[in-house]
Amino acid sequence: TSKWRQKDRHSMAEVHRILKEMYIGMAVCMIVFLAIGAFFMRPYYIFALALLVGNLGGALRIYHIYDVLDQALDMGEAGAKKKVIVNSLLRMIVTLALLVGSIFLGITAFAGVALGMIEPKICAYLQPKIRRILIRLGLEKPEEPVEPEQPSQEDDEPHFQTEDEE
Repeated sequence: TSKWRQKDRHSMAEVHRILKEMYIGMAVCMIVFLAIGAFFMRPYYIFALALLVGNLGGALRIYHIYDVLDQALDMGEAGAKKKVIVNSLLRMIVTLALLVGSIFLGITAFAGVALGMIEPKICAYLQPKIRRILIRLGLEKPEEPVEPEQPSQEDDEPHFQTEDEE
């Protein structure tokens, strides 16, 4: 296998690890929100179901972003730009539909869906901390330090000639 294929495989493994850590963070956030909601939200079962729906929507949004960007990297610039924009609009429409739909069920449902949909933002900030906790618990291996590539001898020479050299 070429050096680039190995680097791609390493990068994809890192992306999958980050996705896993974000999903773990979302589950922890959901438990925290459920605990807090037990004191303040009535009817509680509506809040819990709405939070679950929002959480699933947020998790699907994260995966959809990853999937679209992965596909776009294999496309030309114009096609990739169009794909990213169209799919971003699709995610916005689905998010808006979930939020508007929850309004019809009341403020409790809206609060649950909104909290669930915002969890990916919270977990993106918490992901490095979640990683350190997982490493401390022995659930993940620490990253091996990557040594920077040494420049080759050829890089010291100019790659073009100036007018003076001709």
